[in-house]
Amino acid sequence: MRKLALARRDGLDAVARADGSAAISAAVLELDLKPGCAVSAFLPILSEVDLGEAIAGLDGRGHPVGLPIMVESGLVFRRVRPGDDLVPLGFGTRGPGPAAPEIVPDVLLMPLTAFDRRGGRVGYGRGFYDRAVAALRAAGRFPRLIGIAFSVQEVAAVPMEPHDAPLDMIVTERDVFRFA
Repeated sequence: MRKLALARRDGLDAVARADGSAAISAAVLELDLKPGCAVSAFLPILSEVDLGEAIAGLDGRGHPVGLPIMVESGLVFRRVRPGDDLVPLGFGTRGPGPAAPEIVPDVLLMPLTAFDRRGGRVGYGRGFYDRAVAALRAAGRFPRLIGIAFSVQEVAAVPMEPHDAPLDMIVTERDVFRFA
């Protein structure tokens, strides 16, 4: 499932990817976010959605935005502002360096490889977001989980395991799916 969905995403041409990313960023900026809530986002690796416009817009509206950083204990989210210098972090990622302040997100904009219309998400198979969500919940925090994907990444059904947290919402260039 992961391989097929990634192949479809990789098959998007540069124009479709750019137009889709712009539409997704616009949809993210139309979401009903609480004023000042902290949001985690991500920068694209390979053929992922580019949330650059959403990150700039959220920052401009007073939302602290953090990028996921892999550390020994899992994921932390470091504050990023438009124009910040970013450093290579491995796996083709870049983000704020260790001096950037950490944020605790109220909303997680999550990359994925595949999704279904019930809120199921397939990640990259390493469990970083699953562990981050579990840690936040264990600390009494229940962030809103929003999957970000191109519509070509949709599958009929995602097999869910007990540790998988269903998404509250999925945003694509065509639709915004909301789940109870």
